[in-house]
Amino acid sequence: MEASSVGIVGVGMMGGSIALAALRAGYRVFLYDRIASEKLAGLRFRTASVVNDLSELVSNSRLIILATPIGALAQTGNALHDLVSPEHVVSDVASVKGPIAEVLATALRGRCEYVPAHPMAGSEKSGPEAARDDLFAGAVTFLCPELALKAASVTLVTGFWEKLGTRVVLVSVTAHDQLVAVMSHLPHLIAALLVKHAATSNRAALELCGPGFRDATRIASGAPELWADILLANADALQEQLRSFKRELEEAMTLLGEKDVKKLQALLDDAKENRDRLSA
Repeated sequence: MEASSVGIVGVGMMGGSIALAALRAGYRVFLYDRIASEKLAGLRFRTASVVNDLSELVSNSRLIILATPIGALAQTGNALHDLVSPEHVVSDVASVKGPIAEVLATALRGRCEYVPAHPMAGSEKSGPEAARDDLFAGAVTFLCPELALKAASVTLVTGFWEKLGTRVVLVSVTAHDQLVAVMSHLPHLIAALLVKHAATSNRAALELCGPGFRDATRIASGAPELWADILLANADALQEQLRSFKRELEEAMTLLGEKDVKKLQALLDDAKENRDRLSA
């Protein structure tokens, strides 16, 4: 197998985007998807090799990236156990690392190297037809190196994500889950609650809303079954953030009740200053 070969298991929006970006970066790409294989034969994936089983993907790929839904990762890891060898490096792109890393590290222990990863990029759309070759340009990718036995394995995965245009940040599994609870999972749940609140309190508002509401709730259109698994997998860290956010809501209610314009403006000033840094 070539050093610049990558196999992708699970080719939805994320796996498909990894495939397209890797092809553009010059990698040989092998794709396996038990459900969507017929969708991969179209024009967009024509330069990738669509394989019929995991053994064919493994035999052709130095780096193997698991991009299946969270619920399928344990089964996939177990299936790979008898197929991989020490020259392989397996990674994943799950947005929760704690329970996933434990399952995959156990399944692959003694067989090959395992380096968890998570690119902070995505879309509310799903399926391989939503894949984009520029999805990762300028994004951050978290890498959790603590489970790798060889520095070269971390270097291999780091180099892959850098070639796809991302900035790689090394974090522990625990730190990763705490970070994404704040920056990804809490916002998604709040977006869903905002839509639910509007639909319940005044459904006509959903037909009349402007771009502000649409922008704030865009991510609520993400696949519900996928996001339910993600939120439950990171429930402890997410609950901690929800408790903290509840205190912020209570403070806002107090400011409104007291009609404290100075403190309310200070809150908005602070939010604007921090939000503006995101686009700096």
